[in-house]
Amino acid sequence: MAEGILFNLAGDVVEGLASLAAQELRVAWGFKDEINKLSKTASVIRAVLRDAEDHRNHNNHQLTLWLKELKDVLYDVEDLLDDFSTEALRRKLVAGNDTVKEVRLFFSKSNQLAYSLKMGHKVKALRERLDAIVADRANFHLTNHPLELPIEVRERDQTHSFVRAQEIIGRDYDKKKIVKLLLESKAKENVSIVPIVGIGGLGKTTLAKMLFNDENVVKHFELKMWVCVSEKFELKVIVQNISEAATESKPDKELQMQTLQNRLRDNIDGKKYLLVLDDVWNDDLEKWLSLKTLLLDGAKGSWIVVTTRSEAVARITGTVSSHLLRGLSRSESWSLLKQMACKEESLESNGSRLKAIGMEIADKCGGVPLALRAIGRVLYKKAEVEWVKVKDNVHKYIARPESGILPILKLSYDHLPPHLKQCFAYCSLIPKDTKFGVKRLIRYWMAQGFIQPTSGNDDDLEDVGHEYFKDLLWRYFFQADEEDEDSGNVECFIMHDLMHDLACSVAATVCCVASLEAENVNERTRHASFEDRLYFSHGIPTTLLKATRVRSFIQINSGHMDLSFNQKKGGHMGLSTCSALISNFKYLRNLDLSSLAIKKLPHSIGELKHLRDLDLSGNRDIRKLPGSLCRLQNLQTLDLFGCWSLENLPSKTSRLVSLMHLNIRQCTNLCYMPRGLGKLTCLQTLCKFVVGKKKGREVCGLRELQGLNNLKGELGVSCLENAGIPELRSTYLKDKLNLKSLEFKWSRWSWTRREDEMVLECLQPPPNLEILKVEGYAGTKLSSWLSSMTMMNVTQLTLKNCTKCKHLPPLHRLSSLKLLKLSRLVALENVSETEMQKELFSAKPTTIFFPSLEELWIRDCPNLKGWWRPGDVGEASNAQRPCFPCLSELHIYMCPNLTSMPLFPSIETLYLKETRWKPLIQPTIKMKSATLKLAPSSSCSIFTPFCKLETLWLKDMEELDSLPDEFLQNLTSLWDLRIERCFNLTSMPEGMHCLTSLKHLKISTCPQLRERCRRDIGADWPNISHIQRISIDSTCQILLITGKEIPLLQAVSTPPQSKTDKPVIYSKDGNVTALIWGASPQSRSDRQKDRVETNPEQLAAASAQADISLKLCAFFLCC
Repeated sequence: MAEGILFNLAGDVVEGLASLAAQELRVAWGFKDEINKLSKTASVIRAVLRDAEDHRNHNNHQLTLWLKELKDVLYDVEDLLDDFSTEALRRKLVAGNDTVKEVRLFFSKSNQLAYSLKMGHKVKALRERLDAIVADRANFHLTNHPLELPIEVRERDQTHSFVRAQEIIGRDYDKKKIVKLLLESKAKENVSIVPIVGIGGLGKTTLAKMLFNDENVVKHFELKMWVCVSEKFELKVIVQNISEAATESKPDKELQMQTLQNRLRDNIDGKKYLLVLDDVWNDDLEKWLSLKTLLLDGAKGSWIVVTTRSEAVARITGTVSSHLLRGLSRSESWSLLKQMACKEESLESNGSRLKAIGMEIADKCGGVPLALRAIGRVLYKKAEVEWVKVKDNVHKYIARPESGILPILKLSYDHLPPHLKQCFAYCSLIPKDTKFGVKRLIRYWMAQGFIQPTSGNDDDLEDVGHEYFKDLLWRYFFQADEEDEDSGNVECFIMHDLMHDLACSVAATVCCVASLEAENVNERTRHASFEDRLYFSHGIPTTLLKATRVRSFIQINSGHMDLSFNQKKGGHMGLSTCSALISNFKYLRNLDLSSLAIKKLPHSIGELKHLRDLDLSGNRDIRKLPGSLCRLQNLQTLDLFGCWSLENLPSKTSRLVSLMHLNIRQCTNLCYMPRGLGKLTCLQTLCKFVVGKKKGREVCGLRELQGLNNLKGELGVSCLENAGIPELRSTYLKDKLNLKSLEFKWSRWSWTRREDEMVLECLQPPPNLEILKVEGYAGTKLSSWLSSMTMMNVTQLTLKNCTKCKHLPPLHRLSSLKLLKLSRLVALENVSETEMQKELFSAKPTTIFFPSLEELWIRDCPNLKGWWRPGDVGEASNAQRPCFPCLSELHIYMCPNLTSMPLFPSIETLYLKETRWKPLIQPTIKMKSATLKLAPSSSCSIFTPFCKLETLWLKDMEELDSLPDEFLQNLTSLWDLRIERCFNLTSMPEGMHCLTSLKHLKISTCPQLRERCRRDIGADWPNISHIQRISIDSTCQILLITGKEIPLLQAVSTPPQSKTDKPVIYSKDGNVTALIWGASPQSRSDRQKDRVETNPEQLAAASAQADISLKLCAFFLCC
């Protein structure tokens, strides 16, 4: 990798050598002098690297070759250092081994002497190579640079405010939006600041010029100033430039800062001004504030417009939301390209062909005006054949120095610190237009050693990696694609095509996106990725074998989304090919062998001592892993996702002392965890822990969880019926403060009630837990910790198949609980152990009943009678009955004996199946109004019960014989009503007219209703005819479009199955009101998802196919 990356690599090597020389390690016995010499030589090289980079930028070919040779040697020294650290780790591990014979053999004199001789020769050879390179530096007259000085970054040319409006295409919306902000905003401050943010070349400066010269802006502001700030944020220089812009006279450079700031403040004092600070790079808050304080004396309504490439800059400067500048639209891009490239006569002669080619070129420019202009200049006065040539090689033309594109973008790269430069260059391995996972990228960075702790050794490398990623994201090297709904963290990202071109440019030959034939791989390639699924049926390509020092071997499009699909697509690697790959690439840090139909991993995998990341996911036929895998002491990530046939992990897995992530999700045949797993104290990801049925030296017990206190995220503990009786007062999970989700699962029904209760007691979660699921538990009561203070952060609780459980702890104490699921609790009679009156009077006045609960599921609890135990006092009045203040979704299935529930007036979605109707609904109906208090200190909210209900499903409700009017009149928000198999429901009452928001009514298998709701002739038809969509037994009865009634009867809406299918047109009074594909009745299960079309153009095209002329285009499909 180029430039600052090489400087960073040299720094890592120097630090590594100095550290090795300073340590009294037996691994360096016999050649410590050679290491000291090598360290001094590397230090000399590093001191001249900056000067070498400056000379290289002047196209010095010989110097470029010298730097390549240097880079190769530094990589080899880095590999050597990794050899030493691996050997030291291995010796430490063997020293703690219980096997005396193995320890004696390993530390024998002959073994140590052989290692010293081998490594001594390697160190000497590398020193001689590096000495030769140092000697050659005299040919280039390189000078030493102090390492503490910052790297000089080439500044951008000064900008100005003039622009010709007719040359600008697009940006009218952006201009209009910001002009409105400048002229109409009622800001509280005298001076407001709006940043314009985007990647280089996107047109931020051009947009600022459009604002600066807008006629209304010119009239509005008393004073306008334009200053190009650029890279160096020097307060005195910026103040001088603003003063010059304000007075149009250059201030004396000899003036002191005191005089300059006085003059500046005098110039803007009391004036409504507009100041454009173009191309700001400074993200130091203190420096910015030192300038901002001098600019606050303007009149109310003054504005500062800042253009920047960095979100970090925008955050510290802006007083209003940033304006994120995006690429031009497709049509705007073509217009700009056409303006730059075409003469009118050429368009007239072959315009349609050139436009088609030009649109493809414009698409590849990603809407970036700078790129469009540069490519347009290349195409100017060129023939069609040249256009085709450019279309097929757009990225090559963009990469040319004369295009001016990459130099502009490279300013952003030059501004990066060295550790971010290598991280960004590594991203050239990701093909264009590829969505990539953030966690996966950080894992790769870690494996390559790009991420270092910021201070000491306590920093979590992944957290540091996330900071690296956010820094690059804020500087717009990346674009967010997917975000986590809860945390807001970016989960997936993409790279703009131009940013990808920049990454490829700075990475040069070190990184390579290879084809299956690997033609573009050479001996200098250190990182290779493959966009296509690997299929090495005839061995590894010879070109790929040349890259013996490769460190990354990655399949970009491999993943966990569809394992069966991945394998059907042809990924394959046999045992011999896999062995050849391992034997040829000894220096791998990342190895991706996912979804290659591998059945057996070769024993030689243990020779990859540098390996940090091994991905075997999706190889569903692997049954065992070789024991040699446990020799990989540097391994940080082992991904076995979807290895369905895997029966067990290697017995010596405990030797993987650096392992941080062990992904065994969907390893469904895994029988047990290996003994000693608790020694993996670095382990952070372990989504599954299987308690083994058999006992023995190889099987890991539940208590080994105690040592894994760095676990993060989620953990599922399964087969708990095999756990046996735990040690008294054991707590296996309580100290794992970074766990957020836990699942406890007993896999088979068991009579061991007492054992289950003891096991659950020892699994007390940590206090930060958010999600808990208990399944298959055979105890009669749950642990007391379930309602203790340690569970106050739990937001989701699921209790499933706990068939003997009769008693639940007081769940209403879980103040953060948002989702509660109770499923198949066969023995449960009451949710709460206390009587309602006692619970009411025992609660503190400030206590809110389930203050956060939003979603409640109660399913298949046949003996559940009520929320509380029956009391002697009898049922409380509605005024006394507790009420769910936030509950918006309620599901109750197969609970035929449930007769008592808290009130739920704020419900939005209600599903009832095989349960009682009146005892559950009537108490809430009888509330005249609902008064809810969400928190002790909050004000009350008063509304009508059920007025928020939007969706109501009633299924298999035997006792439901009518829908009471007092219920229906409150349903002002209901838009979806479904009634299925309610055989005793005899009518749809007149109260249905109250449902003014109802859009969809579905009635299924209700014989009496079917007859009464028949169109036009049914007794209840007048009560429901206002509803837009009515479906009875999968037959659509009516469709309303803008007030027009369309009888559909037996028609169904099925998309055409072939080009010969013709639509059926329904018309009324000569006007087409509906177009339906396929008019034969079918059962709903046989039909595809209903298609809804509202586009008049599509309707017109379809009707033309049916030879019908349209007077009205209104197209809607339903059912």
